[in-house]
Amino acid sequence: MADQSARKRKRKGYEQAPVKISAEELLMNAIVRVVAKKGVEGTSTRAIAAEAGHGLTDTVIYRFFSSKEDLMRKAFLRESTAFMQQVEALLPVLWEKKISREQRLRFLWHTVWTWLGQHKAASTFMIRYYYSASFDENAKNGYQTVWQPIADHLHELLPEKDTESLVYMALETTASAIYPVCADWRPDGAGASEYGFRRLNGLIREFLSE
Repeated sequence: MADQSARKRKRKGYEQAPVKISAEELLMNAIVRVVAKKGVEGTSTRAIAAEAGHGLTDTVIYRFFSSKEDLMRKAFLRESTAFMQQVEALLPVLWEKKISREQRLRFLWHTVWTWLGQHKAASTFMIRYYYSASFDENAKNGYQTVWQPIADHLHELLPEKDTESLVYMALETTASAIYPVCADWRPDGAGASEYGFRRLNGLIREFLSE
């Protein structure tokens, strides 16, 4: 009976409709992939449109974004927000007193490292854009609003510490460790991860007690 009902629904056109992606999302997805492959300077509006597909042309970009830089900045904020949400969700482990500081940090680091490795194009895009000349004051200000909640949460744990500087230095350490792997310069992901963790552990040692 269930199979017959399913066949009837299919004949009547009740199949689940495919998820539609807006042109804005297609273009942001495209610029992430293009920058990851070609770098910021090698990314053109024509390449973005070609990567986006679906009949989009480079002129379509200006229907939704004021410029290529505007598109890049908004794509960066989208990707960095997704990343920071992952980090923020992991912060409670730092309050766990049943395990050592190093164990807490290893759990947080391994989870973040795994997420970045699973989102290789996004990771490469974020790092390349962040260190490019296109990363202007507007981008910096927007980025700070993304990572500021993490600094605020850490301030609850470390009220006497400069948690904004801590977050900034931790992000720099993470970027420098993961980038050679994402850019395929260093195939030894495990070695790069351990190197990054040791740097982060040394950085945070003065902030977090055992």
